[in-house]
Amino acid sequence: MSDREQPDEASAAPEATETASSGPLARYVIIAAIGVAVIAAGALGWRLARGEDPEATESPTAGASACEALGVEQIALDSQTTDAPSEFCLVLEDRVELTLGVAALDVSEGISITLENSGGTPLARADSSLGADPVLTLVLDPGTYVGRVTALDGGDAPPFLVYSATFAASSQAPSASGAVTPTADACGAEVPLVTGAGEIEASSDAPFLCLELEEPTFIVAGAISHSDLAPDQGGPDLQLAVSTFDADGIARTVRANDDVYGYDPEVTVDLPAGLHLIAAEAWFGVETGDLTLYAGPAGSVMRTGEVSSVLASITASVCDGSPTIAAGEQRTFAEPTQYVCLDNPTAQRLRVEAATLGEQDLVLELVQFVDGTPVRIGWTDDSPEATSLALTDPMIDKVLPAGRIIIAVTTFFGGEAENYDLRVVLID
Repeated sequence: MSDREQPDEASAAPEATETASSGPLARYVIIAAIGVAVIAAGALGWRLARGEDPEATESPTAGASACEALGVEQIALDSQTTDAPSEFCLVLEDRVELTLGVAALDVSEGISITLENSGGTPLARADSSLGADPVLTLVLDPGTYVGRVTALDGGDAPPFLVYSATFAASSQAPSASGAVTPTADACGAEVPLVTGAGEIEASSDAPFLCLELEEPTFIVAGAISHSDLAPDQGGPDLQLAVSTFDADGIARTVRANDDVYGYDPEVTVDLPAGLHLIAAEAWFGVETGDLTLYAGPAGSVMRTGEVSSVLASITASVCDGSPTIAAGEQRTFAEPTQYVCLDNPTAQRLRVEAATLGEQDLVLELVQFVDGTPVRIGWTDDSPEATSLALTDPMIDKVLPAGRIIIAVTTFFGGEAENYDLRVVLID
């Protein structure tokens, strides 16, 4: 689910999860922009939702002696703090669903969190390799648990904020699971490796693909879900992140996206020569299920999908009375204008941008007609280069097929767009 998804494609969140996750991949741009403010607001929201005083700080429980026996400092539940040690203790007096997360105070720092039982057995781990602040969600029995926060390489943790929230747990057995982001040495071993281009069949156990490029390449990468269930029926709403391995073999996210083809994600991005990671994840802690991952030079894969419901009535004659635009041209539309037509002479890389001149929240959808049927060849409600929540103007940068392309510009809630600039840039 896009963090600003249109109503006709939105999915309902499951009531509770029992997984550990690094969080929705599409958050990485937002986290980079506003850092711990997101976490602080989230923790505050939990306390308000639970009817608690947001200024209240829960005191350590009588179980502090159990933490003392382990030689670890206890921290309060249902709270947030920047003063916790990198190894801390949690005491659960009831069976609960625990959400535990950390955020580096410097958003450029990588961070990892592991939760162990009192015997030192790891229960779950998550890290920020894919760009999102790590979050663990587990159903746990009463007892003493130890959290350990480190840098991505296992070294000393950077300054961080830690937060927790507890909720009544279901009657299901205690559980915790989660995939740790692979490092470069897993490529070709635990994680399939393709050179230049390729696709693999993957599952929730290892939704990863390594891509090796011999030269800088503008690539396309995506995921195709094989679930029979829609997200509002409990199926996965996939996200995709493209990362580059650094000199230490740690994956550093460079681009993430979702919902380009229905609930299936696709990413286009310029990558340097070297080793990269394509990783899928699902929102709300749902397992990704069986899926296909693909990656290669942009244009090597030309996917289509169903058009949005707001375009259900579109016909092939729409361009008969609609304005046109050419590659390299910019036009301003002061009056309501939903469709603008582009005749693309050959498959080429184009950047299509819409920018509001007022306060409308715009959405871009690119449509072609194939055998008389409209198909979606691109969709976005934001810019992949956004570094701030304030930047909501949409942009699509990809290799587009030859032929007539209908650029549909609507508002987030499916209304008519007006008073906006539209630009099509040809990128060699």
